[in-house]
Amino acid sequence: MPPVDDLVDVATACAKREPVNVLGVVVDQMSAMSTKGGSFCITFEIKDDGLDNPAWDNSLKVRYFADNESHLPHVLLNDVVLLRNIRITNFKNRATAVAAQNQRISWAIFRAEIDASKSPAITTGPDEFSPTPTEKRKALALQDKAAPFLQPSSARSSRRGGLPAPSSTVIEASISSKKSQFSEVTLIKDLQPDVFCRLVGQVVKDHHYEGDKSTIWVTDYTEQADLPDHEKEEKDTGSLGDKYGHLSNKKQWPGPWGKLTLQVTLWDPHATFARKNVSVGDIVLLTYVRPKFSSYGGLEASVHEDKKYMNKIHIQIVSPDYDKYAQELMNRRKEYWKIHGTKKEETRPAKKQKKVEEKTKLQRKEEGQTALPVTATAAASRTKQNRNIRPRDYGIPPTSVDSLLSAETHIISLPGGVSYKVPFQNVCYSLVVRVVDFYPPTLEDFAVQVQSTSIVDQDPEHIAWDWRFCLLVEGVEPLLSKNQQRERVKIFVSGAEAEHLLCLDATDLRQDKQRLNELREKLAILWGDLEEKKSQEPETAEGGPWAPVKSSNLPFSCCIKEYGVRCRHSEDTDAMAIDGQLCVQKDCFGWERRFSLYATTIHDQST
Repeated sequence: MPPVDDLVDVATACAKREPVNVLGVVVDQMSAMSTKGGSFCITFEIKDDGLDNPAWDNSLKVRYFADNESHLPHVLLNDVVLLRNIRITNFKNRATAVAAQNQRISWAIFRAEIDASKSPAITTGPDEFSPTPTEKRKALALQDKAAPFLQPSSARSSRRGGLPAPSSTVIEASISSKKSQFSEVTLIKDLQPDVFCRLVGQVVKDHHYEGDKSTIWVTDYTEQADLPDHEKEEKDTGSLGDKYGHLSNKKQWPGPWGKLTLQVTLWDPHATFARKNVSVGDIVLLTYVRPKFSSYGGLEASVHEDKKYMNKIHIQIVSPDYDKYAQELMNRRKEYWKIHGTKKEETRPAKKQKKVEEKTKLQRKEEGQTALPVTATAAASRTKQNRNIRPRDYGIPPTSVDSLLSAETHIISLPGGVSYKVPFQNVCYSLVVRVVDFYPPTLEDFAVQVQSTSIVDQDPEHIAWDWRFCLLVEGVEPLLSKNQQRERVKIFVSGAEAEHLLCLDATDLRQDKQRLNELREKLAILWGDLEEKKSQEPETAEGGPWAPVKSSNLPFSCCIKEYGVRCRHSEDTDAMAIDGQLCVQKDCFGWERRFSLYATTIHDQST
């Protein structure tokens, strides 16, 4: 536990993966809500610098869980909040401060008084305590620093020209505002034109522009009669209900079909946030939404800049793990796809196309033409993939494992016919692979104990854990012959990228059986019955070497990073090396080429 007065700034807190004491001004917040586990949660953003920038820029998201709603820090905009010993983790590739319901993370709210001559009102919880003089001094300094950039509330006066003072009516409204139209979420089926509302929906399609707007299509799996009717099989002539071609006809509509999807136009700063943070499949909370009839007669919506709080972002990513509206949406989604699942049989046009392709291949063979090689992109598009494993889309075409290991791009050619080969490159790749083995052979060893550098001296008994394991994967490209073996490559998974993959924090898996079961369920989505098949192998059961086995898992898309580490070969003590000792192994150069998983997440099968 860090010392009480050991406060770090928000930027430092975002870079940590350990408990910190942090102080910040609230620039965005959501009302408290209940979770599916029966606890309560409040989410808000804090900053201590760059206060003239949008709320989401360089801010720290805070999620505070408690079994008792009164233990939550019911913050308001412009409050300065202190959080002691709160854990920083990585959620959706972003630093997030999380207070679990089984913890009692101390918090203090500094709220400005109406009378500028008075000190700010201080509320503490969940257990009462007195902030130290250092904490009070820094909180007051942050209030003064933030004052010129904060928008005063109409319900509250400002302190020293900036921060609003508290009002009991406002506090009561923020805590029990479930009756307010701006805290209740409106279902798509209940939308009314020109009535502002809040929506929770899953993004099924997006289109980002270079300008100041973006368009997303969201659904909550409720039907609205005034929405465009999306057919199950779109024709090349366009989408029904899309007279002006807002929807691209290059791809089939991904579903759901019917009148269940709302087109939402986002304007800056919301558009910029969506471009950087929101992907297809995410569940988002949209506030300040204005439904309206479009020029083609159907219902659509827009989210414009907030005229009162110009930097406020009215789109946030939410999770069914803590948001009841998102959980209800996922329940409706599950029921929808039970009824409207896609058919397995081919359509008649697809069968015709397949016959044409087979006829063309036969004709080429008779004419003595050789077939064109199948690229990694083509092979990946023809292979059924595990859609629950999703990498972030960087627009990188898939690379085959064979091409990856050949390292042709490592050969550098210079003028004059001179060429040389570099041992590794710091580049990223996109792969379509399946897992054939993993190491360590037991899941209990997937988390290791690590030393926490910042607090180990103050707390010798502190124990930190980190994910650290390796996957052996192979490609899915067609083989030239039955006797050909697929190339395989090891992908290392650790640290923040492992947290991003699993959406789980590392713990002592030999003691924490619940986390071990959660890990096993997550990895079963990744590799199917591989663990079960591997445990039946005698080499694996005895803790032997790599023993790839056949399993039922599907290939998946992922991103990997290439990097280099010092080799472990013996060194040539007689060599005259500029960069340390040269390795005795030919073509090694003292470096080992490695790959690690990057920007890839396992999503629950229900999502």
